[in-house]
Amino acid sequence: MSQITIQCRLVASESSRHQLWKLMAELNTPLINELLHQVNQHPEFETWRQKGKHSTSIVKKLCQPLKTDPRFIGQPARFYASAIALVNYIYKSWFALMKRSQFQLEGKIRWLEMLNSDVELVESSGVSLDSLRTKSAEILVQFATLNTAETQSTNVKKAKKRKKSQNSDSDRNLSKNLGSCVGFMVWH
Repeated sequence: MSQITIQCRLVASESSRHQLWKLMAELNTPLINELLHQVNQHPEFETWRQKGKHSTSIVKKLCQPLKTDPRFIGQPARFYASAIALVNYIYKSWFALMKRSQFQLEGKIRWLEMLNSDVELVESSGVSLDSLRTKSAEILVQFATLNTAETQSTNVKKAKKRKKSQNSDSDRNLSKNLGSCVGFMVWH
């Protein structure tokens, strides 16, 4: 995202600048803080956090009664619109970050669940360690033959370009199948 800085010289009278400052600091900033707090306290907040987004109209609805609140009354309409837009922007960004963090956490938890010790694997699957090793070796052999067949069928230039993506794809498929293998053994 690029950012542009604009410099300007305020030529308004001191009383106009004072009035603008008063509007921003004493009315608009507390309005923004109140809207942030109300969105945070909303009953559907946890649902929005899990989805990674919120309805932007909710902030507008929350702002309506605040327009008649004595703490925030008397602001120009564009100040209310600006407060609504800012709160929507803040929560949109925050929800997106939280969703991304949740996905990362879930992925790490899946990996940790797959990395059980031998004793835990035997205990959770009800199958002997030797049969787990045998089944895992069979899956590794299947993927090794698939991987070599794919690389032989493509020419050298294409293989070099796709090597990174194929390796990461085959690693994902391998982890999925090993995880499903362990899951299969747990249920059988």
